[in-house]
Amino acid sequence: MSEIKQKYYEEGRELSVLYSADVVVAGGGSAGFAAALAAARNNAKTVIIEREYAMGGIMTTGLMAKVAIEPYMEGIPTEVMMRLGKDKMAIPPCAFPPKCPVTEMTEVPVDPEATKKLLDDMLLEENVKILYGSIVAGVIKEGGTIKGVIVESKNGRQVIEGKVFIDATGDGDLSAHAGAEYQIGREEDGMCSASTLMFRIGNVDIEALIQHLEKHPGDLMRGGRNMTPQQIRECVFGNPPQYAHIGGFNETIRRVATERSFSEWEWSVLSSRNGILVMNLPNANQVLVNTSRILGKNAIDVHDITDSMLEGRKQCWFIHEFLKNYVPGFENAFLMDTASILGIRETRRITGDYMHTTEDFRKRIKFDDAIMKNTDSIEFHNPKGEGTAFERYKDGEYEEISYRSILVKGLTNAMVIGRCFSADQLALSCNRSIGFCLSMGQAAGTAAAMAVDGGTDIRSISVIELQKKVYPQKFQS
Repeated sequence: MSEIKQKYYEEGRELSVLYSADVVVAGGGSAGFAAALAAARNNAKTVIIEREYAMGGIMTTGLMAKVAIEPYMEGIPTEVMMRLGKDKMAIPPCAFPPKCPVTEMTEVPVDPEATKKLLDDMLLEENVKILYGSIVAGVIKEGGTIKGVIVESKNGRQVIEGKVFIDATGDGDLSAHAGAEYQIGREEDGMCSASTLMFRIGNVDIEALIQHLEKHPGDLMRGGRNMTPQQIRECVFGNPPQYAHIGGFNETIRRVATERSFSEWEWSVLSSRNGILVMNLPNANQVLVNTSRILGKNAIDVHDITDSMLEGRKQCWFIHEFLKNYVPGFENAFLMDTASILGIRETRRITGDYMHTTEDFRKRIKFDDAIMKNTDSIEFHNPKGEGTAFERYKDGEYEEISYRSILVKGLTNAMVIGRCFSADQLALSCNRSIGFCLSMGQAAGTAAAMAVDGGTDIRSISVIELQKKVYPQKFQS
């Protein structure tokens, strides 16, 4: 169907004010959730707008139910994991198991449905006003100051007024509507990292799967960082259980390729991610699969995002059928669900007062106005095909994130957090994980509430006082 070039002009309309708040957060992913919670806990009247029908973003509706979190992520990130663990809805019941032999990170699988409920509960405990099914459709501005955000919902178009606005949309929608500068994709061609649609498989016989891996070690993860079958067994069935990185299955993929002919599409699905990446979940007979790869799409284009979801679901079903037909332990398994939202790794990167760079990562730069630290690795997924580029920290190394990188350049009262904060492409790839976004949201929400409480703007708050609240390690020797 070709695009119709005819245009219509919408009549001007009067917009009613739905709410008036101190802090307005657009986007309820991990960053936005933490920002709203932190703002409310610091006595700011807070509204959070979310287009989906649950908090958590990629962690919940996106089914990326594995949180890389470290002990230094104090406050809200740790609290979420501890509360899930207490209810046996995270692995392990404590927040910090030993580091995963594969990722060298502290990985905590969580139950996405329990996480939805917990995040709702935490916001309601602090009287945060939640608006589901609402998208950012525009802003009301006076000069460089946002006065209100226009939201579109079943109620039509309405305005939410605020004093400080936090863009946690992932795509930088609020900032873009307000005229902020941004970058997207690679400099040479504008292409963004590949996206992924997550899915879960139920009724997996994990012990039979482990026995298969003992007989076929070529099906373990490649790259010299695999878990042994015994490590997987101890992690899945231990007391407490721990995160297990189970897949690969490259030996089986190669064997099946000699027995039947794969189409070009089928081979690309099985080969582009270095095998089939399978991880355990709190329920011992369920696994999480992180394998699909959607290439060459712009996730802020309605046609591309639609094509990506269609392609992602097609890939998920093919991967599930492959495991069911060829890998012991999956014979009686079933596909539980595919994610409701695409796992988008990048779109707009909003320009802030400071742009976090790849050199900041490589030189382990520290900032006087740091709001958090990070030890995650660069993880850039090839936009055109196979391969993922990694650059990792050594033990004890870390970088810091400047407060200025979450302040939207040219706007007096807007912050941007999560995967659309001010960073270059590679720097973003190591600063978009769930634990990181929870920490960044906590800092932004706290800063916003401080500005409201002090009757000042977000650039005039005491950064030292902010650090004492959200990054006390800055003062530790």
